[in-house]
Amino acid sequence: LQMMDLKIANEAWDRGTGLVVAVNKWDLLAKDHKTAEEGYKAAVERAPFLEDVPFIYLSAKTGLRVTKVLDDVIEAADASKHRVKTAEVNRAIEELVTKLQPPQSAGAEVKLLYGSQIGTEPPTFAIVSSRPDRIPESYRRFLVRGRRERFGFRGSPIRLRFTGRRRERSGT
Repeated sequence: LQMMDLKIANEAWDRGTGLVVAVNKWDLLAKDHKTAEEGYKAAVERAPFLEDVPFIYLSAKTGLRVTKVLDDVIEAADASKHRVKTAEVNRAIEELVTKLQPPQSAGAEVKLLYGSQIGTEPPTFAIVSSRPDRIPESYRRFLVRGRRERFGFRGSPIRLRFTGRRRERSGT
């Protein structure tokens, strides 16, 4: 992908828009599967979020995989509107925490307590934590990957919002 293509894709992703990357003129390249694989890896290396985006290598001239584009666009659009029940969100949190605990620092235990989906387009999840400010970006990416593996969301960004527990007011 060219630099301008990456900038546009990045802007769309940051704004919560689902993506499908269509690589045209595939008929002009050697019929080598490694070319597609290398192109994909190079794109993901430059823009890691593209790992969650379908790539379609097509030829508008010959019609090769042209109809696949629409199928993947519909899948990404549906993914961005997908809702997950709160019980499923909490099961996923529990399983992910069992798999890998949040990083801990001295005197500041981090616990993920519960969560729910609070929005779509893009799918957005609120997670209540004992110390939301102590959850590193690497663990946030782990949680997003875990949601993607469990619920799909292919081609759609996923947003996580961490909040602390609300303190109960006395006398109410």
